[in-house]
Amino acid sequence: MGGHRATDWCIVQTSSAGTLALASALNDAGIEAWTPTAVEVKRVGKTRDRVEQTVPLMPTFAFARYHSLPDVLAMAHAPAPVYQVWDKEQRRMVMRGRPFFRVFRHGLTYPAVSDRDLDKLRLAERQGRPIEHVRIFKPGEAVRLGSGSGFEGLVSEITEVKGNYAFVRFNLFDGHPSVKVNARSLLSAA
Repeated sequence: MGGHRATDWCIVQTSSAGTLALASALNDAGIEAWTPTAVEVKRVGKTRDRVEQTVPLMPTFAFARYHSLPDVLAMAHAPAPVYQVWDKEQRRMVMRGRPFFRVFRHGLTYPAVSDRDLDKLRLAERQGRPIEHVRIFKPGEAVRLGSGSGFEGLVSEITEVKGNYAFVRFNLFDGHPSVKVNARSLLSAA
């Protein structure tokens, strides 16, 4: 596992129906995990009421921090699909269920995915959500521009936000005016 950055991810696979539950279970167990999601509006029941539902953009795939790979492997190879966590209300360790999963392997190694390689998935996730479900950055925050902006990968600072658009200023170009970009094409610079 040597040579990997703290921001790298490993790939975990599960059933389509278990994708969101797996990411949630890994996070609950103290392992940082993520899977890209979207919000879909479906009609249910006889009255055909509209209901928002979170769905995975890449069913069966989730990502866990690579530095947690030994813990992820231990959880994947556990004899029962459960894990233990501290319950604050009961003030004791409790068992919780999780979906079956495996860690993606190529030959004898577990490939690492860099944080930057996931940027396109993060942008797809932001694009697939209604604007009220998208985190809007505030003036003064440092952001990195995603693909489609013409400034892909550059770090800038938000100067103003208006609806679906943000005005950003690049530190490289002192004295130049702000540039208007789609707020959904912004990623955190952190």
